[in-house]
Amino acid sequence: MDNCKEIQNMIDSFEHGNLSLKNEEAFTHHILNCNDCREEMEIYYIILYGLDDDNEKSIENSSYSEYLDAFDFTGLVEQKLKDSEARCLFLRQWSHFTRVRYLFVTAVMILTALLLIIIKFF
Repeated sequence: MDNCKEIQNMIDSFEHGNLSLKNEEAFTHHILNCNDCREEMEIYYIILYGLDDDNEKSIENSSYSEYLDAFDFTGLVEQKLKDSEARCLFLRQWSHFTRVRYLFVTAVMILTALLLIIIKFF
């Protein structure tokens, strides 16, 4: 239950994109597997968008406007979670690619240095 409280406290940070990659992955995984927390997230969006008429301007520019216009907060949560999973996967892959590229460049530099030493002394 403590984990649920922590996750529910992260909903606002998730909405504003303030979670680290690790926290966003944990958050998304938990919300996908916990009906209580998913319901809390839906309630958050109902309060944020469903009860406030001033959000009409921001809804028009949102990529989630289809869900907001239909007041489909369950669909909104599902789409946001899918988008989050895709974003986290992309960032993980990019991070892996960057590490591999760094190791490759380092290996090439070391081999070049060794080749120069061999050429100089032999």
